[in-house]
Amino acid sequence: MRLSYKFSNLCGTVYSQGNLLFTPDGGTLLSPVGNRITAMDLEASKSATYPFEARGNLQCLALSPDGALLIAVDEEGHALLVHNKRAVVLNHFNFKAKVSAVVFSPDGQRIAVAAGRQVQIWQAPGLGREYAPFVLHRTLAGHFDEVLAIDWAADSLSLLSGSRDLTARLWSVDPAPGYPV
Repeated sequence: MRLSYKFSNLCGTVYSQGNLLFTPDGGTLLSPVGNRITAMDLEASKSATYPFEARGNLQCLALSPDGALLIAVDEEGHALLVHNKRAVVLNHFNFKAKVSAVVFSPDGQRIAVAAGRQVQIWQAPGLGREYAPFVLHRTLAGHFDEVLAIDWAADSLSLLSGSRDLTARLWSVDPAPGYPV
């Protein structure tokens, strides 16, 4: 029995890599297609491609819990901050490392980024115009190989990271007194 399934054609579009996202209402599927993003309306069976391009092929997508902000990161770590409802780029940012995962916290206040062997926690940008919307909150190091997956706890106070070195680490967003960092 073969269990290694791969998307090769998603709703009429060639799909090569990256994660797929559903909007909070579950009616739209977002997928990276090369250096662009395609939104497939599952109820109306229509697809639309966002009217901008990234520098390279998109690797990761993250959608805020309210569905307003989208972060798209390419293979080299260049990110686009997108107003998802208007499909407009709000900002460009470079994480300066290969990014394998990006996830918004459940409360929408922070973003966790798997950049190489580190996990970076950033303050989530808003929809307004800001000179520097990405502000680093904390960098977590401790894995011996590339971090591949991140997931937040439901209370947004801790997160779990998994690495290619076959370890999983539980991190606190803010250091707690009396506990090692």
